[in-house]
Amino acid sequence: MVAREGPDLEVLRAGTGGFRLICVPFAGGSTRSFARLARKCDPDWTVIGVQPPEHPPRPIRPGGGIDALARCYLDLLDGELRGPGLLFGHSLGAAVVHAMARQRGADWPDGLHLVLSAPPEPGRSSDDLLCLDDRRLFAEAGRRGMLLELEISEKFAVSYIVPVLRRDLTFVAAAGWRPGPVTAPVHLLGGTADRVSPPALLRRLEPLVGARSSRLLEGGHMFAVDHPARTADALADIAQRLLPVT
Repeated sequence: MVAREGPDLEVLRAGTGGFRLICVPFAGGSTRSFARLARKCDPDWTVIGVQPPEHPPRPIRPGGGIDALARCYLDLLDGELRGPGLLFGHSLGAAVVHAMARQRGADWPDGLHLVLSAPPEPGRSSDDLLCLDDRRLFAEAGRRGMLLELEISEKFAVSYIVPVLRRDLTFVAAAGWRPGPVTAPVHLLGGTADRVSPPALLRRLEPLVGARSSRLLEGGHMFAVDHPARTADALADIAQRLLPVT
């Protein structure tokens, strides 16, 4: 959760094979949020992180922030979205990669699967957080388990973390996320102790997005960062079972 200058891509690991993992971050995240995950992945994999834009792209309609961000990333990843591979989005990123597949429609690349990791609750707005002042927003986000457990002062958090978090939360203001079936194959990941995206939410989402698989990993909402080895193992299992070309 640091200052960002995007949109941009960063190769976190240059693999020796043709398989790729493209990571789209959570609210407040960046390409570096997936650096530890990249180190735990198969060395044959190329791992790419997506850097969010410094300022939210302007939506074409009120509440269209997720769709606007998805269009931004589709343009950014033009030429990168191809199989075999996984397009992995965590939390806000899960909603964004789903919207990318919905917008791309039947033109979705063969062999590129979606992994919706700790996806947000459908239709839930972030307005209840955005209305808080910076200190209360930091406290409430921490209480909900939305932040990494960092030993930092409140002053540092309010100065450097909260502005980025607030900017990203505007993408889910008003309208929230609208799940539904997409052409791309979809898989779900969740944390056993996730208070934001609890296991019951994953079960409810399975038929809505037509999930081919659903897995629970030990951990809270930020399991993809806190437990990179477990997350890498789950991604490898998806790749091995459903993308045998790897």
